[in-house]
Amino acid sequence: MTIDNYTEDEFGEKLATVINPATPIKSIEHLKGRDDFLVEIKRTLFSAGRHVFIFGDRGVGKSSLAATAAAQYQTSDAEPISVGGAVDETFTSIIANIALQALKRRKYESVKAQNSVSMEWRGLKWSTGDEVSGLDLASQIKTVGDAAELLKQVAEKHSRKPTVVLDEFDAIPDSKERSRFASLLKQLGDQSINIKFLITGVGQSCEELLGAHASAHRQIATIELPRLGWDARREIVTEAAAAFGLDVDNDVNWRIALISDGFPYYIHLIMQQILWQVFTDEEPCTMVTWDHFYAGLNAAIRQTNVELKRPYEKAVLHRSDEFEDVVWSTADGDELLRPLDEMYASFSRVVSKREGRQSLVQQKYNETIRKLKTPAYGEVMAQVPGRKGWYMYREKMLRGYVRMQAEVNKVALTGEKKSPKLVMHVGNSRTGHYGPSVPHNIRLSKDEDYGN
Repeated sequence: MTIDNYTEDEFGEKLATVINPATPIKSIEHLKGRDDFLVEIKRTLFSAGRHVFIFGDRGVGKSSLAATAAAQYQTSDAEPISVGGAVDETFTSIIANIALQALKRRKYESVKAQNSVSMEWRGLKWSTGDEVSGLDLASQIKTVGDAAELLKQVAEKHSRKPTVVLDEFDAIPDSKERSRFASLLKQLGDQSINIKFLITGVGQSCEELLGAHASAHRQIATIELPRLGWDARREIVTEAAAAFGLDVDNDVNWRIALISDGFPYYIHLIMQQILWQVFTDEEPCTMVTWDHFYAGLNAAIRQTNVELKRPYEKAVLHRSDEFEDVVWSTADGDELLRPLDEMYASFSRVVSKREGRQSLVQQKYNETIRKLKTPAYGEVMAQVPGRKGWYMYREKMLRGYVRMQAEVNKVALTGEKKSPKLVMHVGNSRTGHYGPSVPHNIRLSKDEDYGN
C-alpha cells in the first residue's frame, strides 16, 4: 500500500504506531541502538534484590528504554506498572499509586476471575472498581516498612514477575522524599519481596539515591544512557519511511541524523513532520526529498516543546543580529564541551554564510558568550567546571533545537570537518559524542556540499 492510498485518518493512525515524539517507545522493534542496554538490564533484573536506575540527559530516550525493558522482563500474565514523578508527588503517593494500579495491570482470564480479585490492607479494600482512593491509601503508609509490606501484597497479586517503571524520578521535588526510595529498595531485597523497579532520572538524582543509604550500590545497578549513534539515528528514519513504501534520499537521512544531535525526540519529531509533508504533496512520490525535509523541519520547529524554545528565544529575540549567529556557533560540531577559540572559529564560518552579517572581534564575541550564561539571556550556556574558557550547554537537548533553527536558514552546523570514513563512537552523556561530524562525500544540504 503506497502513501497515496491512505486516507488522512488511516495515515495518521499508522504514523503514530511507527514514530511518535510525544510518548515513550515500548516495543523492541521500534527501539533503536539500545540492544546492549536491554540485555544488560534484563540480566541485572534476574539478580535477587537488584533494581535499575537509568540516567542521562533529557531527551536521550530513558523513558523508552525503561518501558521497553520492563515489557521485556515482565511476564505475560500482567503489564508493567508505570508511575511518574511530578511536583505534587511524594514517596507515599507513588507507593499508593503503584498499589492501585496493580490490579488494573493484571490480565484476567475471565470476568468471573476479574470480579474475584481484590486487595485489602489495613481495613482498606480495592479492586478494579477502586473502592479506595489513592489519598486514603497513602495516609496509611507511615514508614518505609509500611510501603514494603504493601508492595509485598502487590507482588503477590499482580503477576509472576511484577515490574514497576518509576519515570522522571528527579521530578519529585523533595530530596528527602526521593531518598526514602533507597531504604525501600533495600527492604525489598532484605525481605525477598518479588518486585522490580526501573527508575529513570538525571545523574544528580541518581547520585542522591545512591548516597541516601550505605548499601544502595548493592541494590541499584546504574546505566548511563548516551545519545544515539549514527546507525540508530538513520535506522529510525529509514524504517519510518519504509512503513509507507518510501525511500529516503541518503543525504537527507544524514542531515536528519546530524541535526538531531543524537536525541531520539528530534529524530521522531522531524521525521513525523516530513512524512506529513509527503502525504500532503500534490504529486505522487516514492522518495523523501529535500523539499519535504525543509517543509517538515519548519513544522517541527513550530511544534518543538515550548520549554526548549524559551531559552533560545530569550537569547535572540529583540536582540541585535549577532546574538543569533553567536548562539548558532555554539552548536557547531559534535563535541559538547568546547573552548572559546573553537566556538569563535565556528562563528566566523556562520557569519560567512549569512548575507549582510558583520563579524565580531573575539573579545566582543567572548563577552556575548558570557551574557548567554545569565537568566536574562536564557542561561543557554554554562562554564565547564575546572576548565577556564570552556563552555557547554546548560540543557544539552537545546543544541538540537539550535541546529534546527540554523538549518532552516540553510546554515549547516557540522563543523565542516572531513573524514575518510565514518567512525561509530558515542561517548557518555556528560562528555557526548566524539568522532567526525560527517562522513566524506555526504551532502549536508540541498545546495551545499561541505564534505568536499
